[in-house]
Amino acid sequence: MSTISLHNQDFSEALCRRFAIMTTEFLEAPPVARTDAALVPLENMFRVLQMFRYESFADERRSGILALQEHNEYSSVRFDEEEWHVRIEAALRAALETTFQGISRDDAINEIQATLRWLATSTSEPSEAARQRSKVFFQSLTVDLK
Repeated sequence: MSTISLHNQDFSEALCRRFAIMTTEFLEAPPVARTDAALVPLENMFRVLQMFRYESFADERRSGILALQEHNEYSSVRFDEEEWHVRIEAALRAALETTFQGISRDDAINEIQATLRWLATSTSEPSEAARQRSKVFFQSLTVDLK
């Protein structure tokens, strides 16, 4: 019996959507965001925003023991598939445009990340307007990742 899958499935988009949903829920009940379990989605949303800000999504497909092999030894990479981050980037872009019209991308990301920091630490509470914009951003991201 095989213990590995022959189908290389990527759940990045689904996880990003799930983390956006959870972040929206945390914005409705901030004390819940301060639990240890809540730190995982908050930290991951923060990291996704950082990768988006600096256009640093990685396209490396090898993982685990396969990452130890040289690129030319690894022949099962399929280059005809869409990169894992393309739809996530498009959804982030659309959510930012929908939510932060007229605000620069960096300023919008700074505001969202400040809200995420507040959720995780309960320090430097953002304004109600910033919290609402962050909530709308995550709701929009959830819809765009469907």
